[in-house]
Amino acid sequence: MRRQWLGLTEALDRTLNKIPIMPAETLPVHECVQRVAAEDMYSKINSPSLTASLKDGYAVDSTDVARASNEHPVTLPVIGTVSAGEKPNCRLGKGQAIRILTGAPLPDGASAVVSQEFTKDQGNEVIIEADAEPGRNILVQGTDVKEGEQVVRRGEVLRAGHTGLIAAAGIDAVQVYRLPRVAIIATGDEILAPGEPFRSGALFASNLVTLSAFLRFRGIEVIMKVIEDQPDQIRDMVDTLLRDCDVILTIGGAWEGDRDYSLGVLDELGWEPHYHRVRIGPGKAVAFGLLQGKPIFCLPGGPPSNEMAFLQIALPAILAMSGYPPEPLGTVKALLTEEVGGQKNWTQFIYAKLAEINGNLTVSPLVSKSRLKNMADATAIIKIPEGIQVLLKDSRIDVQILV
Repeated sequence: MRRQWLGLTEALDRTLNKIPIMPAETLPVHECVQRVAAEDMYSKINSPSLTASLKDGYAVDSTDVARASNEHPVTLPVIGTVSAGEKPNCRLGKGQAIRILTGAPLPDGASAVVSQEFTKDQGNEVIIEADAEPGRNILVQGTDVKEGEQVVRRGEVLRAGHTGLIAAAGIDAVQVYRLPRVAIIATGDEILAPGEPFRSGALFASNLVTLSAFLRFRGIEVIMKVIEDQPDQIRDMVDTLLRDCDVILTIGGAWEGDRDYSLGVLDELGWEPHYHRVRIGPGKAVAFGLLQGKPIFCLPGGPPSNEMAFLQIALPAILAMSGYPPEPLGTVKALLTEEVGGQKNWTQFIYAKLAEINGNLTVSPLVSKSRLKNMADATAIIKIPEGIQVLLKDSRIDVQILV
């Protein structure tokens, strides 16, 4: 199983079929934006609960002002005033007007509201200088949402607009899928945690910080650990983190070299491996399995390989655990500014930068010798499917967007 090389699609499908789905939790409506609804939601009320005015102005019988204009105004007696939150204390009769403010309930007998800008206040009378057909400037009861109407479907990612609709529907608490708690373990005798004193020959754990940033950007809690290449340390750390975390990512030790211990330790712990090595570049040495029912991803240690295996396989799976679509990187069509080469035997990924030139969205591969600078400067990723050996200049291609 370990040495079976999978194509990207098969590896991702196998991963998504094995991951657990997180249980639901209840959040206040104002805290659920960008979370995934764990249930269908139905309005508890009509909103608005009463037929109300959309404008400050005058409630009228539309037939009384059917021919009103600036040249031929209509004068009506004003018999009362109604504001938002009040109940009208009188019924509108034929040939009368009631002063009404935005959000106030429409009085019985009224069929339209003339906006204030087309009126002249004369104290106990009002001069109407515009007509108003039935329903003008009126928001009918239940127009925004009706009692019993479905407002959210299970599985929807809740945007800001959803939260307002949910609140208007009389719902103050929302069932959403819980976000997983993710642990990231960087292994290597040469790896330093950020803040540790530097020593010659050492490397700061840039991969650890990068992956954590991608997860934290999406609201996911992350625990970061740096340990030496010692099987006992790896074993103890994995065993400890399994108690408190839902997913574990290991960085380094994924190739089965002389000092690559992560996979061996997981075997000893009794994990259920599902694959090791995927036909992608960079990022081939990625393994996935379950231990005590929890997903574990073993990622390669080289920065581009580490990030690409994470973005293309681990991140989609982690988000899918909370109900998100397994496509965390949006795509856009862009014009390729120069020819790029692919590979016969694997899906190739190339860091790139988006720009707008002469009204066209363009994408250019990044070719700096610095791996980390390419990763930092990239705003897109060019994906060249397995078997396609070249993408020509001026081709319009789909690219993944990095944020």
